[in-house]
Amino acid sequence: SGGELSSRLYSFGEPGGYPVSLRPEYTAPVLRHAIESGALARLPLRYQYSGPVFRHSGGTDDGATARRQFAQTGAELIGASAPRADGEVISMAWGALRELGVASPRAVIGHVGLIWELLRPFGLSERARLFLVNSVGTLRSGKRGAEAVRRQAEELGFTLREPQDTATRNGRSGPRRVERLGDERSLALVESVLGETLGEPRLAGAGTRTAGEIVSRLARKLTSADDPPRFNSALDLLAETAAVNGRVDDAMAKGRRIAKRRATDPSVFDRLADVVSAAVDEGVPGGAITADLGLARGIAYYTGMVFDLTAADGAPLGGGGRYDGLLRALGAEGDAPALGFAFNLDAVLAALPVRSSTPRNAVLVVPATSGAHRAASEHAAKLRERGEVAVLELDARGRAERLRQAKSSGARKVVSVTATGRVSEEAV
Repeated sequence: SGGELSSRLYSFGEPGGYPVSLRPEYTAPVLRHAIESGALARLPLRYQYSGPVFRHSGGTDDGATARRQFAQTGAELIGASAPRADGEVISMAWGALRELGVASPRAVIGHVGLIWELLRPFGLSERARLFLVNSVGTLRSGKRGAEAVRRQAEELGFTLREPQDTATRNGRSGPRRVERLGDERSLALVESVLGETLGEPRLAGAGTRTAGEIVSRLARKLTSADDPPRFNSALDLLAETAAVNGRVDDAMAKGRRIAKRRATDPSVFDRLADVVSAAVDEGVPGGAITADLGLARGIAYYTGMVFDLTAADGAPLGGGGRYDGLLRALGAEGDAPALGFAFNLDAVLAALPVRSSTPRNAVLVVPATSGAHRAASEHAAKLRERGEVAVLELDARGRAERLRQAKSSGARKVVSVTATGRVSEEAV
């Protein structure tokens, strides 16, 4: 998963010595199931799921992260390409919230693929581009965020150029070692090189080289791979773009103006416009959609459109996106287009309006006398067998109080049953 999510795993060693992590989300398990079951031969595939996931707070204690366990419900669509499949998934997610009763849900749409395309003309290394894409969430906060990313880039060596002179060591000439970063910063640099989007840094296959030599070689390779002015120009473009959000038309127009001003192809924004059009075609009202070019979902495997779902007051309910490279990373023989979404079901339930415990259009069944409870219970059972919702009154109440209770709970009528089974009805 990488990104912010990987820092919130519950990880430990089980008694047999194997490392274990509790499931933080469902996308990877669902895709592994598709791979291992051989289902990829029958694309497209549509899966739905629901169950508990586990994440620790990551050092915070705000409402969104204080829940260490919550129920996640979602769906994955494997083998369908953008933008039509994107529109289907966004529409399904938004429509589900409407069906559940969330008032005026919102869809906020961004596009990771658009960000990658904006960086392409700068000719940066893959590691530098990965660093910048994963920094979008910080860059969207404005000047302070851009400076924080620039400092981190300097610490990791992205804006340093190592001189191409040589040094003699052990009687041999070779490239100069990268000393000025220091051991700790060099190691961090190597981890960023080896880590990529998924997986952990490994020094397997290193042969006879020492860890220090590997650190030096990889650090030198990365620091000499990217031209600092180009890197800084790319960072400035991304910082300006990441701050763009709002109505779709306005955001697209502003993004295209930024691209033209910085001599970048403005047509890359057509990707996001096509996704929005597909979602509208699938039934999502245009007024319920906003664009956010700096949207970052905290999971590193996204490659295309990403979206968040919120209540009318902005409370986060879930989201998703496209991850076309994840199947291969999980062991499939090749890539396949894939995308999905998930709700935090606890958050969705909290966003629903408060409802009475008695469903609307129910029938309130009451015993007419103290000895009529059995007959009333039998009548309620008959109503349920016919498909009606019958609520049996358990406490003795007067007629006026029963009617008030039925009216406040939404019941459509009160049925009184005598000990002999005689039934009388009274509309509410």
